Amino acid sequence: MEAYRRTVLYIEDDAVNMTLMRHIFRKYLPAVLLLEAETAELGLRIAMREPLDLILLDIGLPGLDGYAAMNVLRSKEETRHIPVLGVSAFAQNADMERARVSGFAGYITKPFQVRLLAEAVESLLAGRAHVFIEDKIR
Repeated sequence: MEAYRRTVLYIEDDAVNMTLMRHIFRKYLPAVLLLEAETAELGLRIAMREPLDLILLDIGLPGLDGYAAMNVLRSKEETRHIPVLGVSAFAQNADMERARVSGFAGYITKPFQVRLLAEAVESLLAGRAHVFIEDKIR
């Protein structure tokens, strides 16, 4: 059994994006345990019971969206300390500004460069500066 040093939760409703994230963690972040939730509601339940070092949160979720989930995370003593990286197809400057104001530690847009996402995760896990990346692949 592998010993993980950190634990990250990815809240994402798209199966293809989830599969890609699994691949990224296996290849670039093998010492990090990736937990998964396909809805914000399930992700919030996991966040309340698991010791997490970082949450990757899709913004455009059905039901409770990423901003509403972020409000819940910040309102709870158990989760308000966990940095949250927004991972979203919403790529306008206004989207990134809304994420900043909402308390996200970072924001990266889909589609993203795999290595840039891995570096953003490493940076946030190390407690370094906030990461807001607009990196559309054209």
